[in-house]
Amino acid sequence: MIKNKLICAILTSITALTGTTVYAATNDYQLEQVVTLVRHGIRPQTNLQELNDATGKDWPKWSVPDGYLTQRGYDGILNQSQYQLKTWQEAGLPISLNQENCSNQNQVFIWAAPDQRTRKTADAIAESISQTCHPEVGVSGYKHDPLFDALKMGSATDQFDEIKKEFKARIVSQDDIQAKYAQSNQHLKATVCAPNGCDFLDKDWKLKLNKNGQPKLNGPADEGSNIGETIRLQYSENFPLSQVAFGHVKNANDVKKLMVLHDAKYKYLNEIPLFAQRGGSILYQQILDALDNSKATEAPLHRPLVVFVGHDTNISEIKTLLQFNWQLPQYLANDIPPGGTLSFEKYKEKSTGQYFVKIGFSARTLDQWRHLTPLSKAQPLHEDVLKYSYCKTTSVGVLCPLNQFLQNAQKQIVRLNIDQPLYK
Repeated sequence: MIKNKLICAILTSITALTGTTVYAATNDYQLEQVVTLVRHGIRPQTNLQELNDATGKDWPKWSVPDGYLTQRGYDGILNQSQYQLKTWQEAGLPISLNQENCSNQNQVFIWAAPDQRTRKTADAIAESISQTCHPEVGVSGYKHDPLFDALKMGSATDQFDEIKKEFKARIVSQDDIQAKYAQSNQHLKATVCAPNGCDFLDKDWKLKLNKNGQPKLNGPADEGSNIGETIRLQYSENFPLSQVAFGHVKNANDVKKLMVLHDAKYKYLNEIPLFAQRGGSILYQQILDALDNSKATEAPLHRPLVVFVGHDTNISEIKTLLQFNWQLPQYLANDIPPGGTLSFEKYKEKSTGQYFVKIGFSARTLDQWRHLTPLSKAQPLHEDVLKYSYCKTTSVGVLCPLNQFLQNAQKQIVRLNIDQPLYK
């Protein structure tokens, strides 16, 4: 059995610094590379019929099939990526935009999870780099990609008993967890449930293995999470307020109140370190390898811009391994909205040649999505930045010595026996 090494034993005194500061290039540091993990843009619920059955109500239909990226989702990602690229370029990132001769192809590497919403999100990012010469978007030819789908491929099956033990410790008891969420459950029931609907809210909180051998929550936080996420997506998609949560949402704060069970899903499963290791180690290793110039890699990961496009679950796993907690405006703590970006910016200190990394999480606010606000210095992405005890505040923000970060981060990764090649 693989022993789970608690992250806090290695990474201590961590804080997240909130801000929207945009840093320009300075004489002290050169931004040489950016590696990002991006959540896809806006999509509908993934299964409308299940939502209807769970609540006893017919939910509004969308303009695209379940789970597909919407046009607003595409447009928002396009604008967001243009804003990010301009910001990074102003900070010195050696990348050329909109080159007529397509010379930027070797400056960018983009790899997306196989789903339509992640592939189309990656297409929007590619278009933001050049409308005439889109960088190639890589996608696995297999049904599942170990970078994003390790749990669906059984990576946690043999550790299920240990994960379940931690889950039980977190909920304490059924009486405790039901009491803790009683008010939120009642609010959700009054908002979106038919008189005889939402019986899942009265069921026990359980953790089970699904048919793929993947640990999954059962009970209030399962369907409750899907409902909260769907309401957030309706609001972000600019549904008429009469349709958002059946007319019970008037503003972003109302949305946030209905996201409590969505938050619980991550607290009681995704933030279990062993679960995060089994789900995120393969992807996290690729991020670390991209930042480490001494590592030979299977893909061109040392290009100036490396973008992985996945899901909120992928970000939550890496977040747990980083022990990174953030708070962005209009969201619950540690929320991962559409387009949420976990970024690793690698800087070189010019006077010493030493490398540093700045780690941040940024996203549009709910209202920036709803109004499809063009991002700018006046309307920036909000961001929290990670600060370990060994990091320092500089003219370009909080920087952590790259070698120390890589050394510590490597200790959080476990080797998984998944017999499928990467980037194929």
